Amino acid sequence: MAGNKSVFQDALKKASNAAWDQRWDTAIKEYRRALAEFPEDVSARSGLALAYQESNKLQEAITEYQRLAKTQPGDPVPLAHVAVLLERLNRKSEAADVYMQVGDIYNAQKQMNRAVEAWRKVTMLQPDRMEPHEKLAASFVEAGHSAPAAREWFALAKLAQKSGDFTRALEYVERTLAIEPENTQAKFLLSELTGHSAAPSADAGSSPVEVARRSAMARLASSVLEENTPWQRAESQGADEAALLSRAIEAQDKGHAREAIQAYEELLQMGVTRAEVLFNLATLYQANLRHAEAISLLMQTVRNPQYAVASQYALGQSYRTLGNTDEALEHFLQATKLIELHTVTRAQVDQVIQVYESLSECYLTKSDAANAELYRKMLLDFLAGKGWDDKAREVREHIEMHAVTGAPLSMQQRAETPEAERVVMLLRSSAQYLAEHKYNAASEFAYQAIELAPNYLPAHVQIAEVSVASGRVADAMAKYDMLAETAEARRDLPNAISFYKQALTLGADDVSRRAKLIDVLVQTGNLPEALDEYASVGTSLAESGQLDKAASKYSEALTIAKRASLMNNSVRQIQRQLATTYLKLGAYDKALALYREIANANPEDDEVQYYLVDLYLRQGRETEAERELEQLLARHADSPEMIGKMLTALADELPDNVMIQRTLAEFFKQHGQTDKALEILDALGDRLLNAGKHADAVAVIEDIVALSPPQVDDYRRLLLELREPQTE
Repeated sequence: MAGNKSVFQDALKKASNAAWDQRWDTAIKEYRRALAEFPEDVSARSGLALAYQESNKLQEAITEYQRLAKTQPGDPVPLAHVAVLLERLNRKSEAADVYMQVGDIYNAQKQMNRAVEAWRKVTMLQPDRMEPHEKLAASFVEAGHSAPAAREWFALAKLAQKSGDFTRALEYVERTLAIEPENTQAKFLLSELTGHSAAPSADAGSSPVEVARRSAMARLASSVLEENTPWQRAESQGADEAALLSRAIEAQDKGHAREAIQAYEELLQMGVTRAEVLFNLATLYQANLRHAEAISLLMQTVRNPQYAVASQYALGQSYRTLGNTDEALEHFLQATKLIELHTVTRAQVDQVIQVYESLSECYLTKSDAANAELYRKMLLDFLAGKGWDDKAREVREHIEMHAVTGAPLSMQQRAETPEAERVVMLLRSSAQYLAEHKYNAASEFAYQAIELAPNYLPAHVQIAEVSVASGRVADAMAKYDMLAETAEARRDLPNAISFYKQALTLGADDVSRRAKLIDVLVQTGNLPEALDEYASVGTSLAESGQLDKAASKYSEALTIAKRASLMNNSVRQIQRQLATTYLKLGAYDKALALYREIANANPEDDEVQYYLVDLYLRQGRETEAERELEQLLARHADSPEMIGKMLTALADELPDNVMIQRTLAEFFKQHGQTDKALEILDALGDRLLNAGKHADAVAVIEDIVALSPPQVDDYRRLLLELREPQTE
């Protein structure tokens, strides 16, 4: 039985106001009053759940979100709330099961990032559970994210080994190595499982310039032995050039720099432009302090992917020697950026670029000479030291433990960190204790890392992860907020975005935090994602009954989109959400203007045209309503079932509209459902007579007479009575 709509609306309005003022007890009372009238209303149920959650009545909140989840099986949001609340109650096993469901729903909806976040939560709550790692691996493989997929296969290999299933462990570690053949940890695990030993990297202990130089020498030596070497020059190949190349290689190998330089220069004069020749000559110039000439050649080899890292690094060395700190730092930054781009997933590439652009702005634009010199020295020591490539891989593995789907933390932070090796070791120990549920020990090691390196972000992230795992969600959220605000203050916007997102996974309903995320996304020019967040904020506000505030957020989003001349599916969806919100608020003029704009872009959108009919009728503009309705019905002339549903919905919304009610009755008449047509017309006629609308009632009774009901004579007499006053 339908409830009292006015009571419901009054209760919902009072509940929304109380929720906005954080008077949660009053909000709970009013939401309950609203639900007493309409128990299935989603917005009231959502508001009640949030009020319970904010007043720390967690079990009651869980019950309400579970009810919402049952009525909306395809919506992961209520289940995500259930999972977070179960986690807060330290009911980890139950929370993990719900997070699995959330991940599956997001995966079915092709929202991989959110599915990954949910499955990641399961791995934290139940580290020995294999199912989430399998789903993560499959998703990463499907998306082409090789590095994260390899990590999941390796995690599965370790879990299988731990459980004694060595056959499966071997299968998983082989999958890992198929993706990452040089994965040191996987090689050692394979050796444990098979008895074979892992071979060390051939380039261990070499700087990037030395690695590239040896590679160039090997390529040139190999080309001398081949016939018809594909030289790039203006004239045909001659024996003199081959002899010169042999002489240059031999002289360089023996350390006879002057002779090698002369031979390479003669090759350039003959038109030889191979990157190997240019790079080798550049390194010889550097060794002989001819840095201006080295820079000229390196500016050419930097465009070759095989020599890009080494060329950037060598350029930094030359500019440093010449005393040009700014140029040196810029090239060192480019070198480390390229290193990181080789070690992240494709989804992280843009984020890495943003990190280094912000670093460049920080150190160069602001002309912070002291920090620039300190950074250059640390970076130089790091890259020139023994095993630079292994260090880069080790740091990247550690960083990606914390940011599989978020913005990666920069290798620059590692280079600036005193006692970096000790810090990384402490954090690895912390991660191991966290996996074993030894939270106190995990915290202790993370705090030791912070004592050594107070500004090292991964250590603070580790504290947040330990807080989440140990059930101290509020502490974790505070830590992520602090990290986000710090990163934003430093203009490290990619990390600010990542940390705000991490906090929102723990408290998705925090409108204030999401507004901060939106602000940072707008600053970075990431408008599509900012618009998605606007939509989330608006939806949350609307579901909790705060329609005015929801409309304000939707309008703000559309203003930004208009300013940027952006029009995509997200913008169109926000337009729809705003139009629907205006309709609920009774702001029919605003709703109509938006629906007309949407209809102009897509004239055959059934939903939009339906609402246009509805709004025109609410405003008494029957001519426009009839035109839209005719187009809508004509488009579905071959689908009577669809027409019936639309007309019935309009009739339910507008029970006193004569045109809609008569159109629905005519539809039933044409399809042989005379009884339904009579029922609609009879009820309409009674309402019109009671309202004193005799002229409209006459037209309706004429329709009834035309249907020849059993009491047709009674209706004819009623017609005569109604018409008599008109003839006098």
